[in-house]
Amino acid sequence: MEPVPLERLTVTQGSVQEVLGRVPDGLRLGIEHPRQRAFVPETTGDDVGLRFTWLGVTDPALPLASGRVREQVGLKLRARDGCNVLYAMWRIAPSAGIVVNFKRNPDDHRSGECGSDGYTTVRPRFMEPLDPLVPGQPHVLRARIDADVLTVFVDGQRVWEGVLPAEALTLEGPVGMRTDNARVRFELLVPQAGGPTSRR
Repeated sequence: MEPVPLERLTVTQGSVQEVLGRVPDGLRLGIEHPRQRAFVPETTGDDVGLRFTWLGVTDPALPLASGRVREQVGLKLRARDGCNVLYAMWRIAPSAGIVVNFKRNPDDHRSGECGSDGYTTVRPRFMEPLDPLVPGQPHVLRARIDADVLTVFVDGQRVWEGVLPAEALTLEGPVGMRTDNARVRFELLVPQAGGPTSRR
């Protein structure tokens, strides 16, 4: 896996800045906005990682389209657009853990068109509980699809695994990331150029 430079990251909501000065974890991209969405064009949608350090809650904290307020950091897989995408999210609050869901709205393409419609939660066949995130501690979150199975890793350990429904497997698109009400420093990781899962 290799880090994605800022110029290759297409940000569709919020903003990403380069962190200036010395950073103890070496992560030089930062998010301070309460709602951030981004993807990496010309990548496959089946393998993505995020090396990140959570710094705390954004100010302000904004509710999701559903009206719920959540703090979370996560990955996009097969992200066709804002209405058709698979998410592997590390929930921080109100409860800690990995949640996988896919959003499918075949006739809609912009988040403003579909809102919070079309979400389906994928049930795991294996799941490990996670300790609450501690501000300032670096972690690596990774999600990978093999055939119809999605596996999520935290710091190299498998923590979630489940069989994706047929509807989720119809999604096609690149990888990306998402944050809600979470201040982070990060690197988004994709398969190295020329590797077996790279289309670049």
